[in-house]
Amino acid sequence: MEEMKYQNELEFVVRDYECDLQGVVNNANFLHYIEHARHQWLESLGIDFAALHEEGIDLIAVRIEVDYRYPLKSRDRFVVRSAFRREGRLKLICNQDIYRTPDQKLIAQARVVTTALQNGRPALPAPVMEKIEKVLPSSA
Repeated sequence: MEEMKYQNELEFVVRDYECDLQGVVNNANFLHYIEHARHQWLESLGIDFAALHEEGIDLIAVRIEVDYRYPLKSRDRFVVRSAFRREGRLKLICNQDIYRTPDQKLIAQARVVTTALQNGRPALPAPVMEKIEKVLPSSA
């Protein structure tokens, strides 16, 4: 299998309130982690969610699949690594892997299918995609 080529990496620390009664991160919090990592990547490209919304463009997740491999506990340090690629005319796929640091243990893997709505209709608007495609793999 080909090694994943990540375009972004964001570090986190587990906070106590993210853990459930079993002392591990509640599975729903993983969605927060991967969403925040995607948003930070887009913001680093100069894509402003609030400004886009005002223009009638909303970036949305259509489908999220997460495979949980190993738990995280309070105060664990971890990194979310994200790899993006275009799929077809209307989808941007984001593969996001969560690794505990410093041992680099794979904690979870997510596949997020995203698109945009422009005035309520599915689209990948040119102003957004021009910024994104500059950093996508050439095979995308």
